[in-house]
Amino acid sequence: MQEQTITPLSSICFPAQILKQFVSPYQKVEFVKQGDDFVLFIDGDMQLCSIDEYRYHEALVHPAMSASGATDNDRKQVLLLGAGDGLAMREVLKWPEVERAVLIDLDESIVDLAINEPLLSNLNQHSFSDPKVELIFADAFAAIADLTDIFDVIIIDFPDAVVDVISKLYSQEFYAKLLPRLAENGAIGCQSSSPFFAPKATACIRKTMQSAGLVVQQYVADVPTFGPWGFSLAARQAINISNQLALPIPTRYLTPAVMQNMFLWPPDLKEDNVEINSLSNPVIVNYRENPRWEAYCRVDKIGR
Repeated sequence: MQEQTITPLSSICFPAQILKQFVSPYQKVEFVKQGDDFVLFIDGDMQLCSIDEYRYHEALVHPAMSASGATDNDRKQVLLLGAGDGLAMREVLKWPEVERAVLIDLDESIVDLAINEPLLSNLNQHSFSDPKVELIFADAFAAIADLTDIFDVIIIDFPDAVVDVISKLYSQEFYAKLLPRLAENGAIGCQSSSPFFAPKATACIRKTMQSAGLVVQQYVADVPTFGPWGFSLAARQAINISNQLALPIPTRYLTPAVMQNMFLWPPDLKEDNVEINSLSNPVIVNYRENPRWEAYCRVDKIGR
């Protein structure tokens, strides 16, 4: 894949080492090290920080993995959408019953970075080298229609819908395409933006998934780099949070009690007055916008 070198941003205002910087056919990528930590930016937005990414990825993956099915045999087939940094895959592969994990990501350069950049590959524990993993480089919106397999767990880790082209991945039409690929007792885990800075975006994801026939329960995890972060747990029928969620795998952040408490939705994050996001009405882009958020998680707004 051809990569174009880009000039470092002039607003960098404290010492850091830019390990890799390029423009792929789809986005601008910057991989930056500061001290013992490193950060991945895509199009200027922070995607992960090594100091606390485990909180985000444990919260994204394990509620859906835990909720899927009635037995361990119901966690054999897993589909990941986005997640090209390999960190969600690392968490999926902790479950020994997983036999196959398929990842669909648009940008091959992100997966290349996850495989070949030692800091990132060590962090993701070389998850993409596991023989259980299959990689598909495609637009997930189109690729879902070509899938014929049924998956016990589906993990959705797309960037926030800051532009219309991404909003389709949070649309009623997309979730309707996804539903036939979900096993009868399967579960979906979906990153759902910041309910603090973008409460309408988080609520919009819930309402849109519901409109496609899913039963949705949302939860929030504390990720210091990003603040309170929202996620959606979806299935064909309601999941009993008290009885169905267990954690028989090693974690740093989650415990069964922490996982259940994440579903205690704080009242200051509650928002219900939203429309359904669709291809013809991509409202989530406007719901995601908040001028106060511009001071956070931007490569050109924070010192490095």
